[in-house]
Amino acid sequence: MVVQISIPMKAYLLSLALVVSSTVWGQIGIYSSNSSFNGKTVYKHSTGLTSFNVETRGKVELTDNDLDVKSMSADGYLEITKTVFGNKRSIVITPQGNGLKREYYEGRTLVAFEPEGRKWLSEVLPELVRTTTIGAESRVNRFFRQGGAVAVVNEIKRLESDHVKAHYAGLLMKLNIPVTDYGMIASGISSTIDSDHYLAEFLKGSMDKFLQNKMATEALFTATQKMESDHYKTEVIREALYSGPATIENVRIIMIATGKMDSDHYKTEVLKVLLKQNNLTDGMITEMINTTQTIESDHYRSVVLNKALSKPGLSATAFQKVLESVKNIDSDHYKSEVMGNLLQNNLTPEVLNSAMEVIGSIESDHYITQVANQLVKRQNLTDENFQKLIAAMSGNQSDHYMSVFLQTALERPNLSKESLMSILQATSHIESDHYITEVLTDVAYKMKGINDSSLKEAYRTAAKRIESETYYGRAMRAID
Repeated sequence: MVVQISIPMKAYLLSLALVVSSTVWGQIGIYSSNSSFNGKTVYKHSTGLTSFNVETRGKVELTDNDLDVKSMSADGYLEITKTVFGNKRSIVITPQGNGLKREYYEGRTLVAFEPEGRKWLSEVLPELVRTTTIGAESRVNRFFRQGGAVAVVNEIKRLESDHVKAHYAGLLMKLNIPVTDYGMIASGISSTIDSDHYLAEFLKGSMDKFLQNKMATEALFTATQKMESDHYKTEVIREALYSGPATIENVRIIMIATGKMDSDHYKTEVLKVLLKQNNLTDGMITEMINTTQTIESDHYRSVVLNKALSKPGLSATAFQKVLESVKNIDSDHYKSEVMGNLLQNNLTPEVLNSAMEVIGSIESDHYITQVANQLVKRQNLTDENFQKLIAAMSGNQSDHYMSVFLQTALERPNLSKESLMSILQATSHIESDHYITEVLTDVAYKMKGINDSSLKEAYRTAAKRIESETYYGRAMRAID
């Protein structure tokens, strides 16, 4: 027999199923927490079917086998409660005279500690030492006595919580450890802590020690490569760089970590801090400049490039890397800003040839003219450089800006015949009779005293493009 269910009934059953499902999953949800207040620390852990609740205060020392409490400070207190399928058991341990007072409860009933209480405590303590910081200080001291820092690091790797691992690691770094062990500790702890937050807190907390040893410093920076959070990577790297100078090896490690960052903001923060270092070699700076090609934001890329260009004594290789990076900037504003700073330096003819390619990629007539004018004013151009610059400017759509550039170029002293010829030929890109005439009259002034028939012929050819008889007459009178 087929039972027909009405649509309202279907909706009701569906909503009921969702409520039941939500309730069940809520009941069996897993959560963990720890908090501290008024000197007391509380740990809570639940799987829905099993729950732990631990409250502790003061110093607690466990026995060497971690099965019992050996001693605690005068203000000490330890309460452990575990509930399994509704069955609750608890132990409360407090100082009493020269010993300890132990109270064992099953439900709300006080039961003799021996033997059931002791047996239950020996069962739960090994689990708690892996998930909480109970007895952490005494355990760190014990393992250190037995096998040094290596033994402590190995024990930390067996712990389950990143919070607890970081706590143990911090306690280890407070001991009298040989400096030669710092690298092993930094590598070992960074390999076992997954949380970027806790790893960053540990590394920053021991920064002054890790920077005392080359191997430890490299391990410190290498640890940032495994972090997923750009924020925490930047925090660690920035604090380390503020604390002392970086070696070329460390810069390379930092560059790898920076290259893996997604955030242009954080990449820029790291590179800016790096560029504040006073011991940077040209190779270091060149590597940083090359890394800017991974920055997508025109703004942030220009910030780093401008900062790099403020460093004195950069090589031609560094300048080439700047040009490679700036060529891929989309914004004409930022592109011209970086180019202006680049042109403050004395550039080789080879670098200048590369610069012409970047200038040719600027679409704005205003910005391309601005950069080209800076170039002709500040650089010693070869004839080849100048011809490439003229070619780069040929795409200028504005007669005004083209004439401004050519007139600026004419201000250069000791212009060669080839350069004057290039300027005359470039007037073919100007349509306005007024602007052609302005350029030609300036050329005529530069030609005075030069008796070269080919130049005069090129001048007359350029003047023939003037349609206005008035302007044509003015241009020809200038040359005669």
